[in-house]
Amino acid sequence: MIKKRYLVALGALAAAITACGSDIKPGGGANAGSTSGPAGGTTGQGGSSGTSGNTNKGGSSGTSGTSGTSGTSGTSGTSGTSGTSGTSGTSGASGGPVSCQPGIPNTTQVPRLLNRMYDAVVRDLLGVTTLADGNPPSTDLLPDFDGAMISDAWRLYQDIGGQIAHTVITGPNKAKFINCDATQATCLTQAVKDFGRKAFRRPVTDTEATNIATKLSSITPQGTSDEIAEAALYTFLVSPSFLLIPELDATQKENEVFKLSPYEVAARLSFLLWNSVPDADLQTAADNKALGTKEEILAQAQRMIAIREKTGPMVAQFHRVNFALDNNTSNSHWWKTDHTSNPLYQGSLKPTYRQEIEMFFEDVAFSGGSFKDLFLSPVAFVNNQTAPIYGLDPAGFDATLKRVELDKNQRPGFMTRIGFLSSFAHGSSTSPILRGAYVTVNMIGADPGPPNADNTKLTVMGDFSTEREYVEKLTSSQEACKGCHIPYVNPPGFLLENFDSIGKWQTTDPRGGAIDTKTTVVLGSDDMGNDITKEMSTPLELMQAIGTTPKAQHMYAEKWVAFATGRQPNNQDACSVDQLDMNLSTDGYSVLDLLADLTQTDAFRMRTRATP
Repeated sequence: MIKKRYLVALGALAAAITACGSDIKPGGGANAGSTSGPAGGTTGQGGSSGTSGNTNKGGSSGTSGTSGTSGTSGTSGTSGTSGTSGTSGTSGASGGPVSCQPGIPNTTQVPRLLNRMYDAVVRDLLGVTTLADGNPPSTDLLPDFDGAMISDAWRLYQDIGGQIAHTVITGPNKAKFINCDATQATCLTQAVKDFGRKAFRRPVTDTEATNIATKLSSITPQGTSDEIAEAALYTFLVSPSFLLIPELDATQKENEVFKLSPYEVAARLSFLLWNSVPDADLQTAADNKALGTKEEILAQAQRMIAIREKTGPMVAQFHRVNFALDNNTSNSHWWKTDHTSNPLYQGSLKPTYRQEIEMFFEDVAFSGGSFKDLFLSPVAFVNNQTAPIYGLDPAGFDATLKRVELDKNQRPGFMTRIGFLSSFAHGSSTSPILRGAYVTVNMIGADPGPPNADNTKLTVMGDFSTEREYVEKLTSSQEACKGCHIPYVNPPGFLLENFDSIGKWQTTDPRGGAIDTKTTVVLGSDDMGNDITKEMSTPLELMQAIGTTPKAQHMYAEKWVAFATGRQPNNQDACSVDQLDMNLSTDGYSVLDLLADLTQTDAFRMRTRATP
């Protein structure tokens, strides 16, 4: 009975599809389901800086074209299945700086929900956080991908949609969808309108609601109330108006670009800040057309940002992606190392070490912290198993991570936490090269490129009293290694040698010698291309320098813009990046200030397209 209703429910999609336009189908053109776009894809490692860019390797998809034109540095756009020509892509991540050219960048008009959004939406709308297998719903979906919907992805959306619908209607959260007898037409029609307003992020018309309710109620033999309700909910969960975030309103133009409708602005705000649908206040603002100006958008953004339980996970996630904690890049070493010879380290606690860093990022942001505080805050989250590594008495802790403040001179910032230090090390020794390379590429923004594969296998023989002595001999033994390692890669790593392979403070090297951290670090270059250097001796000096390095600030701003828009760095977005970069240099400018300012760009409330 239920299976038959699901098949019939698919026919009811005709009513829901109208929100996306008659040409948008589950397997539609390049834009029908691209994961690029507002509140977009995850930021990966691209370009010579090794940190910018997102999983979209090329220009953004065309509006419905057969192929997207390649971006300035990106590869060609994703193929579509209908239409004649695609919208030109935004510029891809490149090795050099992207200069500001005022304008609104092209972007997809119907981005698909990212998996993190899918989970957040079904949680907020239906109270579903896991399915029968104990995993979040998106676990069984395909990983986020760009381009047209493919058959496997569509099949999985249907499978998971069916499981969610059954879980809701047969469980304690049924009232989140319907709280009356679904066999009664007026009941079902009202439920469709009420739930549809939230699920589709816009009002459902009387015609749409009546069409869906009539189609589901007309099946013979008539089903039970729960069977009809389950089929109705399933209809929503596989509707393009639910799975996509359409931005198709063309009724308002401003300076030759399209101004987003209030409902489209509301969706951009909620998916950027919460990864989820608008709440009642934001819905009301959209209904009242009170999202048309920057001031109105800012007021809502600041209200939403202040709700930590909803914004906090997104803030932590950005920094997790930004600093490559997901280990999603070819040269990342996060979580790859095990230290079986050290009794204080437990490989099974890697999720705990990761959770600590995520909690650190959120704490910095919601404590009014700035970009600099990511590198200077002494806050840590410790339990009875990690306390000994931090030199704390485990008797003062239980299994729950507890917020503490460590020695601000010894433990400034996230790169002095167990998760980073134990990942960027060898199993039984530190690795100034791994730690130094991470700092050089991801923080200072100087990417020397990957080493020659043969050189990574080199070793040197001798009697060395410290790991630093060994690394200095190793990297100076080959001319091909000297140019990068001696001035750029090694020095930041030497400054972290007071932390052993799992992150415990040490003053004597395991090889027997005293730790020597004094070195000269290259922090960038001047306008003439000359290295800017500074002599340092402590981790604190290194972190202070990173927090004020212009390239580090610029990279941070650029990656926030890429994360928020789902676009590769491009000339139009570069104008926003430049403004945020300038703001980051202002005392008192917090991470949450930057987040609010992301909603104040013209590109946030407008869109453009290259074809009529």
